[in-house]
Amino acid sequence: MYLAARWFPGHLTVIDRDECLELLNRTEVGRVAFSDSEGPLVLPVNHVMVGERIVFRTAPRTAIADHIGTGPVSYQVDEFDSYTSAGWSVLVRGTAEFVDGVWLTAHDLEPEPWADGRRSLHVSITPTEITGRRVVPT
Repeated sequence: MYLAARWFPGHLTVIDRDECLELLNRTEVGRVAFSDSEGPLVLPVNHVMVGERIVFRTAPRTAIADHIGTGPVSYQVDEFDSYTSAGWSVLVRGTAEFVDGVWLTAHDLEPEPWADGRRSLHVSITPTEITGRRVVPT
């Protein structure tokens, strides 16, 4: 069977913090996760990195905006190849806060939302933990 190589299991390796930050820097879209009154919620957003902080935009009166400052958040980025069964994942745990657009301008960064609509609030996630894993084909 010509696809046989695809079915050999891979193995997990740990990605160090520096490489996790590099992967966060080169990835444009991730998922922010938190719990609201209905339970766990995971939403995709596009981001920019300011040092180790993840910055994205949202609109007022949204699930994300309503959660900021009320509890911990997680942020996850990944890349996978289903044919080779290989890929990586980076998970950031931390706290989120609103930041002023002037702060971003000072860093010469401005995350541009992919979807239409006005997103006037800037959110910054400050990591308390950054971990990563890679699935490597054998």
